[in-house]
Amino acid sequence: MEIFSCGGEVSAFAGMRTEGKKMTISDDVKAYHSNVELYGLKFPADAKFPESIELTSQESRIPTEVYTSEARLALEFERLWSRVWQVVCRVEEVAEPGDFAEYTIGNQPFLIVRGEDGRLRAFQNACRHRGTLLKHGTGNAKELKCSFHAWCWSLKGELRDIPDRHLFPGVTDEEYALPEVACDTWGGFIFIHPQPEQAPPLREFLGRAAADLDVYHMERYRATMHARIPLECNWKVALEAFLEAYHVAATHPQITPYLDDVNTLHTTLGDHSRMIVPYGVPSMRLEHVEEAEIYEAYFSRSATSFRHSEAAKATGQSVTELPPELFDQDGEWIGDGTMRDYLIARARETGEKLGHDYSELTREQMVDDYDYHLFPNLKFNSHAGGALGFVSRPHPTDPNKCFFDIYTLVWPDENEEPPAPAPLIEIDITKQSMGAVLDQDFDNLWKVQKGLHNSTLEYVTIGSSEVRITHFHSVLNRFLQVPAQKL
Repeated sequence: MEIFSCGGEVSAFAGMRTEGKKMTISDDVKAYHSNVELYGLKFPADAKFPESIELTSQESRIPTEVYTSEARLALEFERLWSRVWQVVCRVEEVAEPGDFAEYTIGNQPFLIVRGEDGRLRAFQNACRHRGTLLKHGTGNAKELKCSFHAWCWSLKGELRDIPDRHLFPGVTDEEYALPEVACDTWGGFIFIHPQPEQAPPLREFLGRAAADLDVYHMERYRATMHARIPLECNWKVALEAFLEAYHVAATHPQITPYLDDVNTLHTTLGDHSRMIVPYGVPSMRLEHVEEAEIYEAYFSRSATSFRHSEAAKATGQSVTELPPELFDQDGEWIGDGTMRDYLIARARETGEKLGHDYSELTREQMVDDYDYHLFPNLKFNSHAGGALGFVSRPHPTDPNKCFFDIYTLVWPDENEEPPAPAPLIEIDITKQSMGAVLDQDFDNLWKVQKGLHNSTLEYVTIGSSEVRITHFHSVLNRFLQVPAQKL
């Protein structure tokens, strides 16, 4: 991966334009990003600070009706969800021959099955006789038998048996095989495409994003938690809340001691996108932060703090107490370098003890949040040894509701047996906490959806620090075959 270092002149701004001309970088802007030089931050050469991104007025305004209109929701089911690769579940959920998992998008039910030959297949989940769902939820079966009249198919989708078959002279095995849809895996997730004849190879669809993420070995990760949460907002509202760091200072002030929302950079990757948030570095919005506060915030307030339990087990070192080799009795920093340097070294040490291969990760990837959006609805924060994954799906009939899945993904100890698949848990966030950071995010979402219905609000306004939202809508409009700002 090509890396550049920002020092002296802030080289990330090389592409900044005003009316087609390069802009002079003011001292104020340099000071705004002084953490780059102070901490020696390095980023991929194609990553851009918001100041170097110029949005047109059309790009920066998204009509509110795309979040509230029933006609728009119907169009999305017709032209997006029926024509795109989409995440359905984790590989470990369908690991053994006979394992199956149900997936529904809108009113279209699908069934993912592991065959006796070990191959994953995905079928339309409807009996070819009277339409009954063949399987519901998850489980294991030797065959796919309808509970209504006992029509039966093999795990390969072949018609196996019809009671009183002589009464159905027009039925042939070939015509009544279960319709198969495209199915493939990447990063430990199973994807399907409802129209296999139109589906590009999954790897081709993921493109550069998948290539960038290969170095994390996400296929080795396992979900230690899988929660499904019904939300009172459009699926795009839920997704977009996690595509930018602009909200961090206002919504999550408690985490700003350990991450620099100001020095967050953005890159578009074909239909997908990436955001890099420096960790182990305080926000430029804070005047002074002690190293002890960075340590405490990083290990106790992060939404991905679940990753640190494996670190504590591997190193035998508590993550809640200040290490004596780093801090004196008064909590003053006595370690070498910076807290960021320590976090990078600790991550490598932990990885070695857990048998993880971090050899392809840059120094920065050991600590920073490399945040990827894989179109249309998969988003996760990538870190060495773990990730937090989100999947946002529309409600089948109501544009003001959606279903939001959260996965905690951890690379388990390679010296031990992998953990059992995490069971799906249904969460009511009005009664159960998902941790302070996520609770704060979810509390915003219903308010956003309510406000979008205001009769005086024709569009939402997107700034360059939210460029991934603009990019998401440009790709979405292409699938929907509509011009920007139009239904």
